[in-house]
Amino acid sequence: MCGIFYKSNFYSDTDEEKFIRACNLLNHRGPDDSGFLFNKEHSFGHKRLAIRDVVNAKQPMSILNDHLIYNGEIYNQDDLLKKLDAPLEFNSDTLLLLHLLIKYKEDIFKELNGIFAFVYTHMDEVWIVRDMFGVKPLYYTFVDKDIIVSSEMKSILEYTNQRVVDKDGLCELLGMGPSHSQAKTVFKGIYELRPGHYLKWKKGSEIEDHTYYQLEAKEFNLTYEETKKRVRFLLDRAIQRQMISDVDLSTFLSGGLDSSIISTIVAMNKESLDTYSISYENSEFKENDFERSRDSDFTHLVSDAIGSNQHDIMIDNKSLIEGLRKAVLIRDVPGMTDIDSSMYFLAKNIRNKHRLGLSGECADEVFGGYPWFYEKKRKLTTFPWIRNLDYKESLLTDKYRRLLNLKKYVMDEFDMAINETPVLKTDSKTTIKERQLSYINMKYFMTNLLDRKDRLTMGASIEVRVPFCDKDLVDFLYNVPFKYKYRSKVEKKLLRDAYKGTVIDEVIERKKSPYPKSNSSEYHKGVVKLLEEVLLDSNSILYEIFDIHKIRDIMQSDEELEVPWYGQLMRKTAFLAYLYQIDYWFKTYKIKLEIE
Repeated sequence: MCGIFYKSNFYSDTDEEKFIRACNLLNHRGPDDSGFLFNKEHSFGHKRLAIRDVVNAKQPMSILNDHLIYNGEIYNQDDLLKKLDAPLEFNSDTLLLLHLLIKYKEDIFKELNGIFAFVYTHMDEVWIVRDMFGVKPLYYTFVDKDIIVSSEMKSILEYTNQRVVDKDGLCELLGMGPSHSQAKTVFKGIYELRPGHYLKWKKGSEIEDHTYYQLEAKEFNLTYEETKKRVRFLLDRAIQRQMISDVDLSTFLSGGLDSSIISTIVAMNKESLDTYSISYENSEFKENDFERSRDSDFTHLVSDAIGSNQHDIMIDNKSLIEGLRKAVLIRDVPGMTDIDSSMYFLAKNIRNKHRLGLSGECADEVFGGYPWFYEKKRKLTTFPWIRNLDYKESLLTDKYRRLLNLKKYVMDEFDMAINETPVLKTDSKTTIKERQLSYINMKYFMTNLLDRKDRLTMGASIEVRVPFCDKDLVDFLYNVPFKYKYRSKVEKKLLRDAYKGTVIDEVIERKKSPYPKSNSSEYHKGVVKLLEEVLLDSNSILYEIFDIHKIRDIMQSDEELEVPWYGQLMRKTAFLAYLYQIDYWFKTYKIKLEIE
């Protein structure tokens, strides 16, 4: 995996020194090599993390007047190679992609199965492309009518110095956050390329935003047994494809169903496997509606069964708190607080031995594993993970409650997503609701988790692949009826049945449990102390935006938030940590607020 940085030179020259400095902020994404190319019309920067063809596949990669900078991995290389007239000079998916782009241009995009973000140019033509589900990040902005593109916003901020957050940005931060609306970021004038989209541009023309991939609603006629076999085939193939590498790989293992499936299949196809899990110092396990069992009770059962070398990584509270700041610097925006900190800490430990891992993200979104998929009492009237907009607004000052109108902002985004959901004319009301739930989960909740996984692991210079996000698997599952996914009142029953007899029974029968978070009272006290120190400064942005009396009441109360700030488990401690991150972010990034 890599970091890419690009600027067109159609209307303004590139400041090469500033360009290199901005690109160097992506060093964590590619510590193995750097490459730059400046010509009359384009400026390219590349930071390489060498995973495939470590010696030859340097970037920017050029063939005459065609140039490519690329971050990602193509999994269906064998199929794509057949579309070329001659064998490649060396085994590189970057070289393969460049040849395919030269021969087929944008017609090849829809045939790619992988995770990628890239900029390809031919003469004065530019294509800017992102993978189907947003596994790899890609941002862009315009300066003097030229476009600037980067894997991370920090390089854009460095080159342009446009560090402005306006009303929409605050709505993203406080209403949608830590997820975000499609195509938007918190920074004014900086955009995220939507998954499955590409920008096409030619000097003197208007830039065009095209969709090359979207979910498609289809009739489904397979029996449950046929569906189970198809799931097993597609997921097995996805895992095996994603094992291909010229460096050794590891897996993330929580002891849950998803990571255990991946680890089991990898172990069956590999002589030796290292598996990694995370836990928290002095974190008392508290059973609740979402967390029914400890991960540690299952990770070693799985590891023993598959014969892996299990690594139990424990993050201490000091590192967890320090990680709140580091996570902001990595993500360029406040995020999911302690689970961001722990993800980065885990990734750093994995990086001591490995630079490649496989992880179980996306299974809950495509197999319907969250409670909001199957709890019938919940009506689909907003994003199920954002259920507290009245409460969020109540914490703002009168001025910001009036100016922002968080509820309208979030509901406008929700309505847009619901209305663009692919459905069939013959779908029943129940099926339409199921499709809508699947669609918004993949477009918003899943993309947030993917962004978190990419940013915090690439922040530690490791590549993580996500087999459950395989294009063929997701396309298939979008049309599988929910009654197959949720059977006998068991979530993800289809997935469990597909791997029964392969994965140990204890895991097959284990109730879903989310990524672990800290329940340490010491950590909570540390977060409160940080926030108390912030509130000593009356110039903090928190005084501008929030009713500080209400914030202090929350800090001093022993009561938990009735509804999480976000998702299932982002409750009081995480909310207070989020406030701390907001203050740190505004100060560190020297953000200018444009709200009126």
